[in-house]
Amino acid sequence: MTPGEKRAVMLLSGVISLRLLGIFLVLPVFSAYAVRYPGATTPLAGLAFGVYALMQSVLQLPFGWISDRIGRKTVLVLGLVLFTLGGFLCGFARTIGELIGARVVQGGGAVSAVAMAAMGDLTRPRVRARAFTILGLSIGASFAVGILAGPFLAGIMGLSGLFHLLGGFGLAATLLAWIFFPRETPAPAASAPLPFRRWWTRRDLRRILVSAVCLAFLLNVFFFIYPLDWNRAGVDRSHLWKVYLVIFLPTLLGVFPLIRRAETRGRLRPAVVFGWLTMIAGLGGYLLQGAALRFFLYFAGAAFFLGYSLFQPLLPTFLTQRIGRENRGKATGMY
Repeated sequence: MTPGEKRAVMLLSGVISLRLLGIFLVLPVFSAYAVRYPGATTPLAGLAFGVYALMQSVLQLPFGWISDRIGRKTVLVLGLVLFTLGGFLCGFARTIGELIGARVVQGGGAVSAVAMAAMGDLTRPRVRARAFTILGLSIGASFAVGILAGPFLAGIMGLSGLFHLLGGFGLAATLLAWIFFPRETPAPAASAPLPFRRWWTRRDLRRILVSAVCLAFLLNVFFFIYPLDWNRAGVDRSHLWKVYLVIFLPTLLGVFPLIRRAETRGRLRPAVVFGWLTMIAGLGGYLLQGAALRFFLYFAGAAFFLGYSLFQPLLPTFLTQRIGRENRGKATGMY
């Protein structure tokens, strides 16, 4: 990478990781605390939990499309301001209704697609997979810290305190983006904006989007089933973090070297094949469970997440390589 590419990757990784660190701190304790708010019921606590993701899903595409028109930095900073404001409002919420409203505001900061498009703008195609891999590893580090530290910090400062902390992380991310985001040049007018109806007539784009749906579905199914199987194997919920440390180790050690080697040689297809094979092997581990249940659960988890983590940088790399800058925000928003 050039020095400019390194700065861009570090900046975007820092912005997204700070934003997600606050989310991951809240994630493991949200439901347990939300049901205690005045007026709360289990469905209303569920609504407070899910409305954030719903707003994110609805707004990714328009935010990405607008960033194609007015620039990435403006939309990125605006989204981070909404996210930060929503985080502080969640901290001040005193009833379940106020919490739901604050989560709507927080979910309005849907900037993931804009950040992905910016990563495509600021890196060359031949190093882009490595750039997205670094971003993925920084997100993984935020996930690990948040999941482990969230319950501990919640016991000290409660859910409101966690939301204030989340707002602080959001404010830091906003300042980083505002001060250090590189100067943008006008997008080239090499091709006209791609109409929505064309997305499903282009086979290459259709395959990427369908793959993204399949991966998200498999991840959610696996994350739902996997901890239940460890409970069945006699491992208490409070000790699951030890399991995740073990199964994430191959991903932490192997993904970046694999991507770097494949990209340097200009042969990313073998990495795609290896990713599918390891995911299939991980899911296939469930067919081999017997007396050595724990061994196969470790194998299944490590293989599945290694394969999944290979696709995390590869799919957005393929997408941003096939879409010009003038359509890139719309593309990542749909992705």
